[in-house]
Amino acid sequence: MVQIKKNDEELAQQMMNKISLSKDKANLEKHVISLSKCVVNLSKKNGVDLGSTRAKVVVVLDYSGSMSLLYDNGTIQNTINKLVPLGLTFDDNGSIDVFLFQSDYKKISDLNLSNYENYIQNVVKTSGYSMGGTNYAPVLKAIIQGNSYKVGGFLGFGGHSVTDEPIVENDIPTFILFITDGENSDQSDSDNIIRKSSEMNVFIQFIGIGHEKFKYLIQLDDMTGRKRDNTGFSKMEDLNNASDDELYNNILEQFSKWLNGLQ
Repeated sequence: MVQIKKNDEELAQQMMNKISLSKDKANLEKHVISLSKCVVNLSKKNGVDLGSTRAKVVVVLDYSGSMSLLYDNGTIQNTINKLVPLGLTFDDNGSIDVFLFQSDYKKISDLNLSNYENYIQNVVKTSGYSMGGTNYAPVLKAIIQGNSYKVGGFLGFGGHSVTDEPIVENDIPTFILFITDGENSDQSDSDNIIRKSSEMNVFIQFIGIGHEKFKYLIQLDDMTGRKRDNTGFSKMEDLNNASDDELYNNILEQFSKWLNGLQ
């Protein structure tokens, strides 16, 4: 049986110690307590001390047109508030890398204790990024292997090159939480980058929201040509009304199994 270094109360206190402002303590304590209980329960269930795991946490948010209402009605902001404790648990600096995606992608400011309260209004909606289609591969490639592209200029002249360094590295696991409400239009390219990622220290947890059937994400369980199964998929139709327990278990169940080599 795995030796768990901290029980749920100790883990919750460790997270709360990282929070300095009283308003943040009040806002986040309920989520911290729920996450701590989930982490300890999954640690016992899957034989890995999840609470002592260090990992880079990356959140990827669908920014296709069909997501518009969820950004406007507070659903994504409410979810963001529940994700902040993940950074406090797994990442030493308490921050979370965030990417928006549609047909392409955009990396935006990290999510952390200083900006989470109005993250959608102040960061996402001021990013200059427009809603579009649904491709998974470009943002996954940027996170996993990096990307270079040109900005500015006119008719191919001028401008300058920008390089996004890969987030995934060998020394520490990268945990990607990928939230989407639709099927992708680039399944072959997505297959290729997911197969490549299976050789690396990265786990991708897809969360499908809404009423889409998500045939592509479901069939990932049977994808051949991977060194290791490093993806998970959970469907959560109503993200706004999901309890903390439901959300955290859907996020972390398969990640904990992957850490222990159970998938």
